[in-house]
Amino acid sequence: MHVFVRLYALLRKHHPGPNRSAPLEVELAPGASVLDLARQLATTLGAPAELVRSAFVNNQAAALDAVLHDGDQVGLFPPVVGG
Repeated sequence: MHVFVRLYALLRKHHPGPNRSAPLEVELAPGASVLDLARQLATTLGAPAELVRSAFVNNQAAALDAVLHDGDQVGLFPPVVGG
């Protein structure tokens, strides 16, 4: 299955393309979770999986153990702090 991933904040620097705002198309095994996706990106892009703390799937907040489906749009975020 294929999902489309956008990386945000500290994760964005691991995007391989010239347009870091563009989604990445990633092939995953059926039944893969958001955490599986993060681990795959760690292997292929060097984006540390432990930095992924929250995710949105199809514009809805999702747990890291949420199962992904073909065509899902995924946003991955590191820890967010600020003031």
